[in-house]
Amino acid sequence: MSKRNLLFVKQAMLIPAFALYNIFIGLFVSGYSVVSQHISELALEAQFFAYSHRITDILIGVSMCLFAQACLSIAKAKFTFLTMFSFGITWIFAGIFILNSPLHDVYGLTTILLIVPVIFALEMREIYASKNFQNFCVLVSLTHVVFFWFFSYGFMPVEFKGVTQRVWVAITLLWYGVAAYKVYSVANKRINRDSS
Repeated sequence: MSKRNLLFVKQAMLIPAFALYNIFIGLFVSGYSVVSQHISELALEAQFFAYSHRITDILIGVSMCLFAQACLSIAKAKFTFLTMFSFGITWIFAGIFILNSPLHDVYGLTTILLIVPVIFALEMREIYASKNFQNFCVLVSLTHVVFFWFFSYGFMPVEFKGVTQRVWVAITLLWYGVAAYKVYSVANKRINRDSS
């Protein structure tokens, strides 16, 4: 694996840290409720919180796009690249356009997140070589389907939409960190083996 690809994979392990910032920054915003308000509503708050939230969204999106590029380069994982890169673009757009714009979620393109983990599991299985991780990927995709179903048909209590969205985002972005770690650890072992 090239140094560039290794760097692109390694930086994706920071995605959960960026997620934690966006999930918890609302606790420090006066008049904002992490229980009942969406994360994206932070963009409508005081300048520091609004812009730091939006910059974090952009960083998450760029990180996803770089990870997608590494997956394409390492394993010729074209569907992983297509879905992961597309989802990364939606994060970049979410940082640029605020909640009331249809470009905020690129006209619903965020739904592609439903299949990213399972496609990664299929295309990258020779890289990570772990049945447990494959099962984890499938479980995360199924969790996305359940959350999306519950959100779409009003099964989630509206007064707790902030909490449920934060749980969903945490699961989604934690998966990216774990996936990057799996690829990085396998690559590191190969590099150490080859150099010895």
